[in-house]
Amino acid sequence: MHTIDVSPDEMARHIARFDEQESQSAHYASDAGIPREAYEIMAAKTLYLMMAPETQGGPMAQKPGISGSPGTSIILARCPPGDKPLLHAHHFTVESFMCLTGRFRIRWGTTGEQQIDLNPHDMIAVPPGVDRQFENITNDEALLLVIISGTSDEDFSDISMPPSETEFMRAKFGQPVLNAYTKIGTAWRHVDGRIDGPNIPATIEISSTEMSKRIARLSNMRPLSATSEDSIGVPLEAREMVAAKNLYLLMAPENQGGPLSHHAAIRGPESINVLIAECPPGDSPLLHAHHHTVETFMCLTGHFRIRWGTEGENHIDLNPNDMIAVPPGVDRQFENIADDDARLLVIITGASREDYNDISMPPKSTAIIRERFGEAVIAAYQQRGVSFREA
Repeated sequence: MHTIDVSPDEMARHIARFDEQESQSAHYASDAGIPREAYEIMAAKTLYLMMAPETQGGPMAQKPGISGSPGTSIILARCPPGDKPLLHAHHFTVESFMCLTGRFRIRWGTTGEQQIDLNPHDMIAVPPGVDRQFENITNDEALLLVIISGTSDEDFSDISMPPSETEFMRAKFGQPVLNAYTKIGTAWRHVDGRIDGPNIPATIEISSTEMSKRIARLSNMRPLSATSEDSIGVPLEAREMVAAKNLYLLMAPENQGGPLSHHAAIRGPESINVLIAECPPGDSPLLHAHHHTVETFMCLTGHFRIRWGTEGENHIDLNPNDMIAVPPGVDRQFENIADDDARLLVIITGASREDYNDISMPPKSTAIIRERFGEAVIAAYQQRGVSFREA
C-alpha cells in the first residue's frame, strides 16, 4: 500500500480550531435571507459547522471549518441553559448526538413525548424519519456534538418540521421565512397531511426499548483491548501498543471488517465509526496509515499532539474541541501531551464497510511489533486486514 506526504500548509486546510469558528446563524442571516432569530429557534442558539462536504446541501451547509468527504457533517452546538431547537425529523440521514459538557436531554416522538438524558461522552444515534429535539438541561452553557451521516450530498436536504412547529414558525416569522427555508431543503408538514417543500417519506415512531439499542453509555463500556483477545489472538500489550491504552467503540456498521470491528455499542450506518480513546499521559498508538478512510480526531479533554509523515515528523497540537481530518494514505499518530488522563474522539469515515480493512503499519512500526511480539502477532493482525510495510 502506497502512502502520501502532506505538508503542514496542506494539512492546515484539514484543521478546524474551535475558537476560530463562526456561528451558522450569522451565515444564514447574510446569505440566505433567514433572520438570525429564526435560525437560532429552528436549530439552536449557536451552531458551528466543523466539517462538511463542500458540495453538501441542506440548512447546515454554510462554510464548514473543514471541507470533508461526502456523507458526513460534524457540528458543535453551544447551548445556554434551556436552549433547544424545534422538534424536527431527518428523513435520509442518521443524526447522532454526543454530550461534550454538561447534560443534554434528547426527546423523540410526534410530540417529543419520549426522552433520555446524556452525560458527558454518552451518545445516541437517532434513525431516519423520527422527530427529535435536544435540550441543555444544566444551569450552565453546555456543548453537544452532532454527527449527521448519509450516503450522498442529496441526503442532507432532508429536514422536515411537524405541524405544530410549522404553525409556530409561520405565526412568529411569516410565510416568507418558511419559503426561504424551503429553498435550502426544509419541508413543512401540516395537520391535514399536506407538505410544503421537498417530497419526504412519512415519519416513524420508535419505542424506548428500540431506542435503547442506539445509545452508548461510556461508563458502561469496556475498551476494545479488553474485548477482542479471543477473536483476534493478540496479547493485551500488543493491542494497546497498536491502538491506544483504552479505546472504546461507540458506533460501527454491523459486520464491519478490519481490526476495529468488535463490540460496538451502537450498530450504525455503513459509512462511519465513532470511537473514544481514553489515554494516560504520554499514551499514543504506533504510527500507522488508513488508505481508504478519513480519520478525524477531536480533542475532548486535555491536549493531544497529532503527528503525521513517514517518521511522524510533522505535528499540530489540539486543544479541547479542536479537530483535524487526516486524509487517506497519510501515516499518523496521536499522543496525550497533558499531565492527566485525556480523551480523544476518533471518527473514521468511508464509503462502505469494506473500506475499513485499510490499515497499514510503516516499516519502523512493523519492526517494533515483530521484535517485541513475533510473527504470530503480525499474522493475527494480517487476518484482520492490517498490512505491514517492510523497509
